[in-house]
Amino acid sequence: MKIGIVGYGKMGKDIFSLFFDKLPDAQFVVIDLFGAEENREALLKNLGKSLKRKKLTEEQYEYKKGSFVFTDDISTLSGCNIVIEAVFENMASKKELFAKAAQAVSDDCLLLTNTSSLDIASVFEDIPYKERCFGMHFFYPVKLTGFVELNVLPETAQDNIEEAAQLIESAGKKPIIFSGEYHIYLNQILACMISHAIYLRESLGASAAEIDRSLAELFPVAGPFEILDSVSLGLMAENPGNFQIERNRKLLGYGCEKMQGWLADGCPRETLCFLDFMSEHEKDTGADCSKAALYMAALILNETVNAVSGYSGNKTVLTEAVQDTLGLSESPAALYRKYGSEDIFAALDKLHSETGFGSYSHKDKGVWDSILG
Repeated sequence: MKIGIVGYGKMGKDIFSLFFDKLPDAQFVVIDLFGAEENREALLKNLGKSLKRKKLTEEQYEYKKGSFVFTDDISTLSGCNIVIEAVFENMASKKELFAKAAQAVSDDCLLLTNTSSLDIASVFEDIPYKERCFGMHFFYPVKLTGFVELNVLPETAQDNIEEAAQLIESAGKKPIIFSGEYHIYLNQILACMISHAIYLRESLGASAAEIDRSLAELFPVAGPFEILDSVSLGLMAENPGNFQIERNRKLLGYGCEKMQGWLADGCPRETLCFLDFMSEHEKDTGADCSKAALYMAALILNETVNAVSGYSGNKTVLTEAVQDTLGLSESPAALYRKYGSEDIFAALDKLHSETGFGSYSHKDKGVWDSILG
């Protein structure tokens, strides 16, 4: 198998590293427009260290060092079976790259975009043979997350979906398939969680740090604002219009407006800047955050129930993916038992009456019990 990776920023590098480590017989072409020779030399150096430390045999080392090409020439993708694009989130750039890649590869080479927010049909609208085109969305950091989204188009061929799913599984990850309005769904529920945390900060009169501390039991690895910090305010504050599920538009729009306000106030767009900015601009208030975990669990469980109700794929896999993506301490079913339907519905009714957001409108208990009971 010959895999092309277009883009070698933090995400492209992680995707390449995953497959390079997990697929011992694969060949790779990395399109790196900004540091091809430097990154090639760095990889060779790391392989040499692995050989000295006996993590690789001499035979494995010889194969590995000849199994990749770093170049800025997109025509070098010729002969690839799969091309994965991982450049920054700009529609024009992605379309241009895929137009060039499509000219370089065969008509049956899979063309996959790692976009986390853009409309996938638009990315590929000018590409012929759309049965090979769809999204393969990894979360960052790639090696620490368990699921990869396959965001398929109506034209995407089933055998191509299966080929991509097998590739993901061979790298030790679990594929989950989304289509239509559920494209990039796991990113959408993550964005809902962060927007909801922003609402809790406002409504409870607390600082971002206080909200994260109050949710530490629910999110043992990283709270919502810590996740926002790691993703970057600039990326999270982008227009949420490409998320297509109607019930979440108002909540996501609210969160986007607040985040754009922080950008306007001078918060840097880059990663690992948001929490430092907030620590300089707000102090703990001593607000009562005792119900924050209930309110957060209520939102996540409600969105999970709504999503599972409208999802055509494996519903168990979807709930597992929600837990993994959000970093929840317990499964959605366990959280439902922990907090109880009465308190959860009371929390959702209160949130809905305060905001009118569709994200807080819930189905009846029978539906919840059938999914989470």
